[in-house]
Amino acid sequence: MGLLLCLLLSATRPAIVEGRVGERGGAGAPFAQVTLAQGDRTQVVRTGSDGKFRFRAFDGGATLTVKLPQGWTSLEPLSRTVDPAFPGDTIRNDFVVMARRVLRGRLMLAGAPLPGAQVTAGTITGATDAQGLFVIEVGVDAPPLAGRVELPAGPCDLSRDVTLFAPDFATLRLERVPQGGAERAIADWLYSRRLGEQDAARLERLAALVALAPDFRLAMIAPPREVPSGARAAALLQRYLTGPALVPRERLIFAVAEFARPGHLGLILTRLQEPR
Repeated sequence: MGLLLCLLLSATRPAIVEGRVGERGGAGAPFAQVTLAQGDRTQVVRTGSDGKFRFRAFDGGATLTVKLPQGWTSLEPLSRTVDPAFPGDTIRNDFVVMARRVLRGRLMLAGAPLPGAQVTAGTITGATDAQGLFVIEVGVDAPPLAGRVELPAGPCDLSRDVTLFAPDFATLRLERVPQGGAERAIADWLYSRRLGEQDAARLERLAALVALAPDFRLAMIAPPREVPSGARAAALLQRYLTGPALVPRERLIFAVAEFARPGHLGLILTRLQEPR
């Protein structure tokens, strides 16, 4: 009797076609127009603020079509065939789309703009936080620096400065290797003065040493009070090290330290510390 009652109740419930239009694990696309076509019968709804939609469907197959609101794009087809729906069925179809986010601004380091930097945005999509904010990780290739910027959950076109952070050498999981380092005046790098033979020999020796062990790193060290100019000099040094000296980029670190000589950019050989 119980099974028969369940079957009867299921047969009286309409078929449901539901789903979500939005980023995978991120924001939903509100106000997207979703159309369910079944033969000569057509239903149209708008997604809610969470990007979800729901239809009470008729028997048989159907076609779902999504028209995105401004600021949203998709790499997938926005029209698909739905399996035949029968009373009591719930059929789910999600559409993965992307919000168009445009960020304009300046890279700021220690309160000063950082010119000539190559910028990457490592995180393009991700989950919003409790306030609905979307966080983008902004990276600089040379010297290696990182910053974060918060954007609205959906599409946006914003002007906002991004603050970069140069780590303090003392806070890094690095220890100095007992080898002589190299240093050069920051101004010599910034004014593209030619490397002397001794300077080039020191740099090439350190570049060769860092290849001896996988846990070796070359740290480019600037004085804390000269971070902006030191970072620009480190970018030029990095191009030399990853170019003619053939040092892998992931072996290079930029940091500030009180022991750095004023007006100079230092290069020291370090090793990753063993986990405690």
